[in-house]
Amino acid sequence: MAPQIKERLIRMIKFGLIGASGLIVNNLFLWIFHGKLHLSLEVASPLAIVIAIFNNFSWNDLFTWGRERHKRRYTYFHRLIRYYTSAALGGLINYATLLILTSKFDWPYILSNLIGIGLGMISNFLLSEFWVFRKKSD
Repeated sequence: MAPQIKERLIRMIKFGLIGASGLIVNNLFLWIFHGKLHLSLEVASPLAIVIAIFNNFSWNDLFTWGRERHKRRYTYFHRLIRYYTSAALGGLINYATLLILTSKFDWPYILSNLIGIGLGMISNFLLSEFWVFRKKSD
């Protein structure tokens, strides 16, 4: 296997593991905001998504792309803004899936949220790999 492909595969695995932590963070805060504080899903879900995005960015910045910190094109704050921008697509996919599955099909909100998170993960990785955390030479 070519070294570049191997490195990307390792980053995908790390990204997935961190995504699993974000999944827990997202669902925990969704449960707190909607299940305990009784905020509507339309309000609770975006709040939970924003918190989970920050969790995922922080861990990805340190762990997934951390070895290449000295090669990065952008500052921490610039990467954070780019990550939120790129994660917005995954967040919109998550949010739309949650609302459609709960309102149109009467699915449980946690299950609907898990499906939405899964659907948004691919775009999040690709945008992170090729835009947010790219090296100076890319």
